[in-house]
Amino acid sequence: MKNNLDIILGIIALIGIIYRVFQVETAIYNTIKDLKDTVNNRIAANELSFGMHMAAYAERKEQIDYLIHALQEEIDHKANRLLGEIKELKGELKSKQKSDEG
Repeated sequence: MKNNLDIILGIIALIGIIYRVFQVETAIYNTIKDLKDTVNNRIAANELSFGMHMAAYAERKEQIDYLIHALQEEIDHKANRLLGEIKELKGELKSKQKSDEG
């Protein structure tokens, strides 16, 4: 009778241990699933944030390109005006020198 009781208690203990192992395994898998969801959510949030920053960067880069182009046009315009004025002054000096000589 004692042997039967030992066997029954051993089987019950094994069942309890197996049940506890499955509980721990389930808890581990649930934690892994939660971590996976958390990581996926963070990745999605980072992608969204990165996309917004890239759009802002592209917009800002385009604005800067327009400003640089406008400044370059203004510099070219002023340089051309200055060159024209220099040519006019040269012409006036030449005509003044000719009139002073003659």
